[in-house]
Amino acid sequence: MSRASPAKPLAAIVFEESEKANRLLADFAADRARAGTRIGGIVQISANMTECNETHVLDLETGRRLPVLQNLGAHSQSCRVDVTAIAEAASLISGAILREPELLFINRYGKLEAEGKGLFAEIGAAALSNIPTLVGVSIHHVAHWRAFTMDLAQELACSRAALDEWWHEIALATPRVQAQSLSAPEP
Repeated sequence: MSRASPAKPLAAIVFEESEKANRLLADFAADRARAGTRIGGIVQISANMTECNETHVLDLETGRRLPVLQNLGAHSQSCRVDVTAIAEAASLISGAILREPELLFINRYGKLEAEGKGLFAEIGAAALSNIPTLVGVSIHHVAHWRAFTMDLAQELACSRAALDEWWHEIALATPRVQAQSLSAPEP
């Protein structure tokens, strides 16, 4: 399906189920890396959603895993975002932007970002850099996302077909990634 207007470099993967979006972005990042695309940024990996210490962001350049949730104790039934880890994740994204990857991943625009915290500034910096960037955005925060991006971002369905189409359009419009990035990843 072709779009009436060109693909925008900043794109939101709008999701209802976070684990589906996490897997989709992680798989797409791995496939793009195998195809030779220089990728950067972070994706979220959750090995076990019932354990706080099993939720990490993965630095796509180094493979380092950074826990992002804080366990609130043995009798707690929930976790809390570790603000120190989010600050470190922000630093990883800022560093990636400086290295100018061909494709940048930012795991989430969520509650913190809707409040102007978390990775808010890094998402803004990515938008200004004009680096093709994918950001996971919950359906619950999409109104805040729209206000923040002021129609500068494209919204994609949470599907591999939507990601592939967006990337194909971006690669066609971006000479520095055009040659190698249009190839399909090898299985």
